[in-house]
Amino acid sequence: MAYSHNQSLTKAFAIFEALNVAQSGLTASEVAVRAGLPASTAHRFLQNLRKSGYVAWDPERRLYGIGFALTLFGNRRLVIERIAKRARPFLQELGSRTGLAVYLGSLEGPHAVVEHRVLPGRASKGAHEIGARLDAHAHSLGKALLALVPHPELLRIYEVERLHVHTRRTITQRDGLLREMTDVAAKGYAFDDEEFSPGVRSISCALLNPKGRALCAIALEGPRHKLGPGRVAALLPPLLAARNKIMEHVS
Repeated sequence: MAYSHNQSLTKAFAIFEALNVAQSGLTASEVAVRAGLPASTAHRFLQNLRKSGYVAWDPERRLYGIGFALTLFGNRRLVIERIAKRARPFLQELGSRTGLAVYLGSLEGPHAVVEHRVLPGRASKGAHEIGARLDAHAHSLGKALLALVPHPELLRIYEVERLHVHTRRTITQRDGLLREMTDVAAKGYAFDDEEFSPGVRSISCALLNPKGRALCAIALEGPRHKLGPGRVAALLPPLLAARNKIMEHVS
């Protein structure tokens, strides 16, 4: 059986290829030229791909870029494994410096998946196993990554997934989650105030690449007396320094 050449797929992938090699985004006209398409065709495709989340739009600069949804394709698992391997010495250093449990996690839908961990000398009761799937809305690992997900995509995730209650502090409403994600994005880090486990707090930041995207986040976790408001300010510099070192060695 013969198959005809799919022009729409060819045009869409020409646009993806053009955007993928651009360092800081392209105008619609630039996309058309690089993809070899008429301006009207490029604009129509960009609008449809934008609605699907495969193309991102910066209204201030009027530039298009690769959308969040495309980060779910390709060699995502291989990239995460590479990040975990190269992050290990820096996670160990962070754990030794703070005396807290350190976790590296990725985001899969509504879950933060533990990819690697470093535990203090005496492993804390309730430590998360490698491969554990934590409800992202209730732990700082997940919140640091959910904050990078566009709100329409976030709402789609939680249209079919309810916000499971773990403690009396757990976020239980989508509106509350959106507000929290806006706050996390503005601050650059996420905090779990006994929202996943009673008496346990955690603080996390995403491993951002130069384009502001992330596949993983790192978290410090410990009993509430070791992660009080005053301690958080002291823990942020080593946490962010570890994040920067990891990204230097992953890039």
